Amino acid sequence: MKTLSLLITALGLTEGVLGVELDYCERQGGLECRGEDECPGFLEMKLPLLHLRSRSDERKALLQKLRNLVCNERGPKVCCARETEEPCHYEGEEVKGETCNRDCTKDPTETKTCRFTFVLEQLLSNQTGRLADGMIRPVLVYNGQLVGPTIAVCEGDRVVVTLVNRLHLHGSAAQSGGFNSTTLHFHGIREKQPSHTYAWSSDGGPSSDGVPLVTQCPTPSGHTQTYCFSGINGAPAGTYWYHSHMGRQRMNGAAGKLIIMQRKKDHTRVDVDLPENSLFLQEWYPNTTNGIQQSLLINGKGKLGKHCYKSDDSENYDEFISNFKMGKQVSFTKYLCPPHNISTTYEVFNVKEPGQKYRFRIIGGIGDDVPIRVSIENHKFSVIATDARDVIKSADNFDALWVSAGERYDIVINTKKSFKKQAYKINVYHKNQHGAKILQLCTLAWLRYPSQTVPMNYTANCKAMAKEDLTRVLNPVPNKFSEWDNPNYIYPVNLTAVHQAPNIQEVLNTQYITIPVHEKKDKKKKDNGGFTFNNFTMRFPEDYPDIPFLFQSPSKNTKRCGVRCVWDSTGSPRSTKCSPFPAWDPQISKYPNKAFPCQHVIQQPWYDDSSDRQYWFEIILINNQPEGGIAHPIHHHGGWFHIVGMGQFNHPIYRDTIIEMDTNCTKKKECLPRNYKSPVFKDVIQVPTNGYVIFRAAIDNRGTWIVHCHINYHVEHGMTMIFQIGEPDGVDVIYHIDGPDGEKILLSAEDRIFLSGEPDGVDGWSTGPDKKTARKNKNKKCPKV
Repeated sequence: MKTLSLLITALGLTEGVLGVELDYCERQGGLECRGEDECPGFLEMKLPLLHLRSRSDERKALLQKLRNLVCNERGPKVCCARETEEPCHYEGEEVKGETCNRDCTKDPTETKTCRFTFVLEQLLSNQTGRLADGMIRPVLVYNGQLVGPTIAVCEGDRVVVTLVNRLHLHGSAAQSGGFNSTTLHFHGIREKQPSHTYAWSSDGGPSSDGVPLVTQCPTPSGHTQTYCFSGINGAPAGTYWYHSHMGRQRMNGAAGKLIIMQRKKDHTRVDVDLPENSLFLQEWYPNTTNGIQQSLLINGKGKLGKHCYKSDDSENYDEFISNFKMGKQVSFTKYLCPPHNISTTYEVFNVKEPGQKYRFRIIGGIGDDVPIRVSIENHKFSVIATDARDVIKSADNFDALWVSAGERYDIVINTKKSFKKQAYKINVYHKNQHGAKILQLCTLAWLRYPSQTVPMNYTANCKAMAKEDLTRVLNPVPNKFSEWDNPNYIYPVNLTAVHQAPNIQEVLNTQYITIPVHEKKDKKKKDNGGFTFNNFTMRFPEDYPDIPFLFQSPSKNTKRCGVRCVWDSTGSPRSTKCSPFPAWDPQISKYPNKAFPCQHVIQQPWYDDSSDRQYWFEIILINNQPEGGIAHPIHHHGGWFHIVGMGQFNHPIYRDTIIEMDTNCTKKKECLPRNYKSPVFKDVIQVPTNGYVIFRAAIDNRGTWIVHCHINYHVEHGMTMIFQIGEPDGVDVIYHIDGPDGEKILLSAEDRIFLSGEPDGVDGWSTGPDKKTARKNKNKKCPKV
């Protein structure tokens, strides 16, 4: 210890607060003891006053001695992370994933590693478990099921999914965006890489987010890929889902439920909470390439109605679909649906304990611009969560709920003690309002009390659903100004989160992003039309990099547009300075005046949230589509955001309009109204037409995270950007440790890299679930998609 004390003194350190953390080894999949010369470190050293401004050889040598000495203080052998070639390796009990669906309240401390295998292949909808609406057509399914197998686990469990790709599409299916490669995305799971880890993490992280050319290379046919996450990754109890992130695969069946159950019961909110009481809602199409929906499904079940819709015979189909997906007025031709020989049934939910409070989970597994309304015959309900985060239950007595693509709402039904003889209808309805002729679809499920009968031959009545008397409505599609100020129409901004976001009133920078849609004027050119953020378009796959954003080290900025924000000082992180990426010169104009293809990135610094601080940047999304247009559902991978503001106008608005309104007032900033008291968490938000949404996102989740419209046609055609948090090797992090007098002392990433002896970087992005894979992925170029 005397030598150690002398070294501490020589380096200007204080001995009293020297500490070493070895828990990283455990998180990396177990411990292994080796000789000191074989172990580079894996040590998180809290060395106060270690703010190194000089790099003399003498000082480096002293630091090296100090590191070695600390290892020796532990004994002749030191703790190293076990290197394993098995991705997502965990110690402890490992079980088949299906057995993890259990009563999570019996043993609140029991955690399991739940392993699932999903085989993705194209089959026909002619077998029980994937009958859909009764019309036989090709479907893309996991393990032969529509929807895919439910992942139901307890909070804190570790989830490992091995994806086996057996797709062999050919002909028109492959030529119409039906890729043979695939990925798997856990929608709503933050995939937050644990603090103080290196360039890999067996606990998940951005490499398990499943976005092609952003966080991984697509998995080719005949290959496998392993994904993982755990409670440590920002996966609290709640309602999620999973789906392919390639082309139209999720619209053709490649999706399923993901439910994380609570460890404690809360009878003030819910009495009966079962994973099977969940409704996975989606639209369904005549085949894998058709863009006009023909029916609605609940948990993969439905019935084809009497009438179907097609484009007007006078219009070119491609032009019709382009206009339809842009929200323009189009004319549908109604025709009798083709005959089909397969009989299908509606989903049934059983109320076994009448009079109890039942939780139902509503999942918007929707592919395109098909918002869906849910109402329950002779029942009202309250909302207790949205997008997996709890809200105060005071939001109640609703008659109906709307969900858009990607959204989830958890509702509670106070079930009846006395009831009629026939089961109650759960009505599910969609109306497209962009057409000269209304396209409406409907389906239903049954809510059955004991001894009630279910009329098996009943067919959903769309006309009756359209005329339902619904007074109090949750999350209505925000594309009608006449409904905006109606006190009975409750939007996400009106909800209150159970938990208060720390420091949410403080913001590092604000980015104003408009959502214009550009119609192609020259059909021969690809660059003058599309779906954009700030007129930057990133179409898949042509505008994406061949080295995924996450794999780039260092980041490759030459083809990037958008902004890069960094700390404006080396002291306490209070503000940032932002500068444009080089692909677009703002001296020409602030933004392009037409769709401009580039790699659109909003980069922010990373701040380690292991301290009690949290830092936020702000996005103001501006939708200049007119009344009745598309209220784009925008989804943020890698994190929830907080809705602090939302507004709609009865006149056209533009980016400059909103900037003027938000900056030209006595405060000179934040003039648009904002709420900082328990603003609701969301990971998908509909942006009102002629309106805006203000959200604040944390900078605590390092990596590259796609942000996109969840309307599939829009994300494929360019309405996408990347939130990059931090740098690949973690060099931008400002990491503070406690000084001897309680003050925060800055420890640079360079110091931490040197002290750990880890060449892959401390607090770098996780580019793989294990060391070997991560190193292989660094600057890896993907095969052409």
